[in-house]
Amino acid sequence: MPTLLFATFPTDEVLNKEGKVRYPGSDRALEKLKDAGWDVTVAEPEWPGVLETAEQLKPDAILVSTYKKVPRSRDAASMLSRMQESPVYTVGVLQSDDAFRTMAPDVGVLRGVGELPQP
Repeated sequence: MPTLLFATFPTDEVLNKEGKVRYPGSDRALEKLKDAGWDVTVAEPEWPGVLETAEQLKPDAILVSTYKKVPRSRDAASMLSRMQESPVYTVGVLQSDDAFRTMAPDVGVLRGVGELPQP
């Protein structure tokens, strides 16, 4: 079973302007990831703890929740992509957020947790 490091703080469901679910909340996202076949380890995106966890775990992929309620997560995603070998993905970056894409060009930006590719 592929391993996934899921960097997040406990968050509630996030809705978009139309009232559709933009992010299912960290508990529901965890369920969806496990249902998709991932062996998930959850870690807070605090630096350098998340890097130490990634280096110990050596996951097949890293998913970082980057919603406003998850402070410093964008920095963690950017740094993780530079400082270790596993592919890094984010969920929660708005599609129009060009500043993040410039800061972290090697990070995959997903529209939802269901888009996470299997290794």
